[in-house]
Amino acid sequence: MIIQKHDMFSLKLNNAFRIDISPITKPINNIFYIRMFLIYSFGYLKSKKPLTIHKLNLFFEDGMSFEEGDINIDNKNNKVYFSESYHTYDRKPMTPEIEELLEEANFIELCKIEFLDYVVMTKDNFYHLLLVWDEILDQAPPFALLYEDDKNWFDILSFDSKEAMEEFVADHAQPEEIQK
Repeated sequence: MIIQKHDMFSLKLNNAFRIDISPITKPINNIFYIRMFLIYSFGYLKSKKPLTIHKLNLFFEDGMSFEEGDINIDNKNNKVYFSESYHTYDRKPMTPEIEELLEEANFIELCKIEFLDYVVMTKDNFYHLLLVWDEILDQAPPFALLYEDDKNWFDILSFDSKEAMEEFVADHAQPEEIQK
């Protein structure tokens, strides 16, 4: 396994539904939208215990908007798109095609034509991330690593120390990724 992109977190749990996560690094990559969802919007899901695939399917049937971005579900192709939020793309140059897609709220197509910054993953990977994140928050480790591997699979691992997390990244990342 080779880490393509990653983000490291120092975790501090204040209560069951509020999570303070201090970044150790802030790589500028498409993991940002996943990270923002996990930090700022996952608490609502956490309150719906126990999380199951069935509950997640019902909850995300039509996607979700949150402060830092949007989650759009392409059920036909089994894909999930995390994209930038309105307050970041509202200043981008518009064309009649883009305005029409915005009126239709067709955010998946806006991602595909690269109007929106986004990250895409399979629904299975998305649900895996949510269930793993839920477990990690229950365990309350001091550190967590969100990463994308060379097979475009996103995952999260917990660590007891910053050093162990950094060593894992050093052992599994391309040299240029370690610097990010």
